Amino acid sequence: MTGAPAPAPVAPREAWIDVAKGIAITLVVLYHAIMYLDEVGLAGALAPLNPLFDTFRMPLFFFMSGILAASAIRLPYWQLFRKRMSLLLYLYVAWVTLQTLFLLALPPISPSGAPNASWASLVTLFVRPSSNLWFIYALPLFFTLAWLMRRWAPVLQIALTAVIAVLFGAGVLHTGSPWDKMGKYVVFFIAAIYLGPLVRRLVPLVRWWHVAFLCLGYAALVVITTKLTLNKIPFVLLVVSTLAVVVGVTVAVLLAKLPAFDFVRALGSRTLPIYLVHTFPMTALAAILVAFDVHDPVLVATLFPPLLCAGSIAVALALNWRFHTVPGIFTVPVKGWVIVSQRAVISTNTRR
Repeated sequence: MTGAPAPAPVAPREAWIDVAKGIAITLVVLYHAIMYLDEVGLAGALAPLNPLFDTFRMPLFFFMSGILAASAIRLPYWQLFRKRMSLLLYLYVAWVTLQTLFLLALPPISPSGAPNASWASLVTLFVRPSSNLWFIYALPLFFTLAWLMRRWAPVLQIALTAVIAVLFGAGVLHTGSPWDKMGKYVVFFIAAIYLGPLVRRLVPLVRWWHVAFLCLGYAALVVITTKLTLNKIPFVLLVVSTLAVVVGVTVAVLLAKLPAFDFVRALGSRTLPIYLVHTFPMTALAAILVAFDVHDPVLVATLFPPLLCAGSIAVALALNWRFHTVPGIFTVPVKGWVIVSQRAVISTNTRR
């Protein structure tokens, strides 16, 4: 008598990948915190610094997503759709709708009194992606593109998407919408699919002095390109963003070895609920600040964005803890819509 076959072993999560994602999602939340507080003049000295991280946040996020996508693009498309894309597309539609309704219900979050949102955005959410939630719409598109090009030479795929990134980065192609960001960052997703094995081989070689040298080099390059307004010159943005990804990976490898930064790894394993929820407390606070015409000195206001960032992450984690088992909130409403991987089941069970 033979028993049921043993389940295939599940590869352990790589801590440095979760740390890198944790760094990226924290910077995304901080970016939005500064953006919304700056609308009401309460971002302090951090407001002019916000654009400096444009080359860091999303390139690192998409690169990490691409590393984790490598095995999925070898699946038949219907399996790829159900395993990786259907959840993201459902959550995009559901949360864009929820966010739009929330913004419509709020008093103005801008001192100018401009409308917070419009009903039209619910009709055009696939044509003009949400400015807050475009990332989870971009991923299914990038998965599809990677799947369509899967038989092409990797060098050709990376070169083609790099050209697209350069054209969008230099402003030659411009839509005034999140499509511009997708164009600039698609190369990092595609490149990561094929460079992932090389990155994994190099990770054990990372030392603290590599991190220090790369961070100083990146900081200097950002200052120079910003001061001289070089970012619109072809290839400049791509080069700086590429260096940012290298910095992000090496910093993540270093921090993953330090128990004191385990909370960053924990954030990186919960990026989706953080991304979906974090703008809700921000927009609510902005509406209150506008309603009461709050003003504070620059020194005091500079403390607000980090505090709002931490508070918004805490709210997102609390809601995820409370509602992650409720179908349709952070998951699809019908289980049959997705193929749940064993890793996802194990991860959910350990969080319970």
